[in-house]
Amino acid sequence: MCFTHDVIERQALKICEEMKMYSIYSLVGVATTGDQVKIQENTSIESNFKLLPGEALPLITNVMLQDAYGRVYSVSPDEAGLQFAKGEVTYKEYKRLQAKEKIQLTTILIASGGTLFLLSWSFLRFFI
Repeated sequence: MCFTHDVIERQALKICEEMKMYSIYSLVGVATTGDQVKIQENTSIESNFKLLPGEALPLITNVMLQDAYGRVYSVSPDEAGLQFAKGEVTYKEYKRLQAKEKIQLTTILIASGGTLFLLSWSFLRFFI
């Protein structure tokens, strides 16, 4: 059986392609874990990486979008970034969504850690 190991990279690339298709801004570049890549206008994002056969797809960390006035916005390749690219939210609202997601993730991690601690404590307390 063959399993792909680049699921996260492919998901980020898929969202970037959607941003390129449906964006009200022009996609000018992407930042990867290694460097920044400028995107040619009439090509796919993956073809701009100039990967050798068998070479792994780099993880896209940020997408650079440019508006009609020349301002460049750096957004993450996620659902909030896609909403901004489509013009559904402003950049300020996008930043607020990002902060809200970080707070939710932190809360979930703390709650999970607390739950595991309480379960292990109760196990030790009552069974040993």
